[in-house]
Amino acid sequence: MSAQPVEPLLPGQVHRVPRTIKGIADWLTEEKRTRFLKEVMAAKEEDDYRRVMDDWWAEAHLAQIPDRAERRARARRADRSELVSLEELKRRFLSEEDPEK
Repeated sequence: MSAQPVEPLLPGQVHRVPRTIKGIADWLTEEKRTRFLKEVMAAKEEDDYRRVMDDWWAEAHLAQIPDRAERRARARRADRSELVSLEELKRRFLSEEDPEK
């Protein structure tokens, strides 16, 4: 990313991304920045432009989450037919944090 954090954040917090073309582009990876700029330039109507800006503004915020790619990959590998209780989810989460559990 080209933007550098200017203030320390608490866990779970992300930097505020300005809702401008430059502001959004600054927080995207080079590959995503290229796709974003193509979509912005291709927007013909105000509604299209607004949708592109809204979608990529959210992406710029989500891109700041450190382990996002790994979490998405795990979610994609999960068996979607399996129903899991909240207690089981908690147990799995705790076992990932503490491998000895």
